[in-house]
This record gives sequence, C-alpha cells and structure tokens, in this order.
Amino acid sequence: MRIAVMSALILINYVLQTSVLPHVAILGVIPDTALIFIIGYGILRGDIEGAIFGFLAGLLQDVFSGGPIGMFALMGFLIGYISGKPFRDFFKDNYFLPFIIVLVAIILQQFVIYVTSFLFLGYLDFTHYALSIILPTTIYTVSLSIPLYSLLHFINGRIENWESNRRNLFEGDRE
Repeated sequence: MRIAVMSALILINYVLQTSVLPHVAILGVIPDTALIFIIGYGILRGDIEGAIFGFLAGLLQDVFSGGPIGMFALMGFLIGYISGKPFRDFFKDNYFLPFIIVLVAIILQQFVIYVTSFLFLGYLDFTHYALSIILPTTIYTVSLSIPLYSLLHFINGRIENWESNRRNLFEGDRE
C-alpha cells in the first residue's frame, strides 16, 4: 500500500508540476513541489524511505526534462536522506521544521543548478540569476511548504492507521 501511494504521489506531483503549475507561474517561475514532498516524506518516514522517494522523484524529473540524467535524482536522494536522518525523533506535527528545511534546501538546490547549468556555460551574472530565479522560486516554494506538508502528513497518518489495523488483523489470527 505504501509503495502504491508513494508511486502515485510522485506521478501526480510530476503531472501537476509540468501541466498545471506553469499556468500559475509567478515572475516566470514555478514552485518545486517535488522538493517539498521529498523533504516531507523524509521527515515522516525516515532517511532510507526519504532517499528512495527523492531518488525516484528526481529520476522522473531527469528522464523527462531533457537534461543530463542523474543530477535531480542525486539531489533528490541526498535531500531525502538528509531530511530524514537527523529528524527521525522530532515531533512530526511540527510544521515549522519542514518550512525551514525547504527554505535551506531550495536555496542550495538552486545554487547547484546555477553552477551546473549556467556557470559552466559562461553565464557569470549571479546577481541577476539570484534575483530573477532563486529568490522568486524560494518564496513560491516555501509558501507552499506548510500546506503540502500537512497534506502529506495527513496521507501518511491514514496509511499508518491502515497498516496498523491490517497488522492487528493478522496478529489476531495467530492466537
């Protein structure tokens, strides 16, 4: 069940990010909802599941973006792993934590994209890139972090309840 829901989340997010969100772009940028889901999944499910979720979401983005395959998969893997590792014991209902992690992660991710995609091509005007891409993308993404994390928290709670009920059902059969 968890694998099916995780796969559906990745696919639905990708479809929405490529078809709907470009129509609600602000200043020509769209929010990185995949990053929010990767961080949220890492916080809620731990480092291994966060890394797997991040890798798969990034790989899907790599395959269909037309760019070099592996860059978003690697970033998603690292972000999912890092966001799940130290926050395993934190209170999962704390919505400020994903907000801060998304803020830091989106800035770092956009900087990596600048270095790998623009700096190597000779685009040296970092100030213009920071003001026209990094800042609007950061504000847009961070503004959606709490609502999307609360949605993911709700879905995760439903899955955990379902798994707990199913586990209790099968444990009762043994007795």
